[in-house]
Amino acid sequence: FVFATYAHLMLAAFRALPRLLADAKDLATVRAFGTKRVRQRRRSRGRILQLKETHYEPKPEGYQPLPLSLLASGPIRRVLSTRSVEAKRLAGSIDWERYKCDVKGVRWHACGGWRVLFNKKDFEHNFFVKCSCYFRVAIYGFDRSKELAIAYRKRLEAEWEEQQRIWAELDRKRQEEKAKRRAERAEQSLKDASTATSEPSERSIF
Repeated sequence: FVFATYAHLMLAAFRALPRLLADAKDLATVRAFGTKRVRQRRRSRGRILQLKETHYEPKPEGYQPLPLSLLASGPIRRVLSTRSVEAKRLAGSIDWERYKCDVKGVRWHACGGWRVLFNKKDFEHNFFVKCSCYFRVAIYGFDRSKELAIAYRKRLEAEWEEQQRIWAELDRKRQEEKAKRRAERAEQSLKDASTATSEPSERSIF
C-alpha cells in the first residue's frame, strides 16, 4: 500500500512538471518588484592594495632624477621602452643631463618646452597667485628657453617676496595705530573715572 501511494505521487509529480516549468518561465520574464539583487563583491573591495615593495638603495650625493614628463612624449617613450639595438643606440646618444633643472618650479614639458609653475597662497590677505607659463624650444631654442624659464621663475619669487615685505610693513603700521588708539581710549577712561570721583555727589536720599 505504501509503495503504491509513493508511485502514485511520483507519477503525479512527473505529469505536473511541464506546467511548473512553464509557470517558472513566465515568472522569470516578469520583473520582480521590491526585491534586491545580490551582488557578489570582490575580495579586494575595501582593502588598500600596496605596491610591490623593493629594497631601499641610497642615492649618491648630488643625485637628480630625470623628469617624468619625458615619458609623456610618444617618441621618447617608445625609444626607452623598445629593447632593440637601434633604440639603445638612440637612447645612448641623447644628452639626458640637459633635461634636468635644479630650480624649483621649472621642469621640462612634453609640449616641447620648459614650463614655469608658480603657485602661492596668502589666506590672511586673501591674495592667491597661480602662474603656468611655457617657453617653447621651437621659438627660443633649447638653452635660451631654459634660461628664460629660470629667470622668469626667479622674477616671480622676487616679486612675491617684495609683496610680503609690503604687507609686513602695512601690518606693522596697522598694529601701531591700533595700539595707539587703545592707549588713547584707556587714557580717556581714566580721565572720566577721575572726574566722576572728584565731583560731589548730587544724589538725594529722598
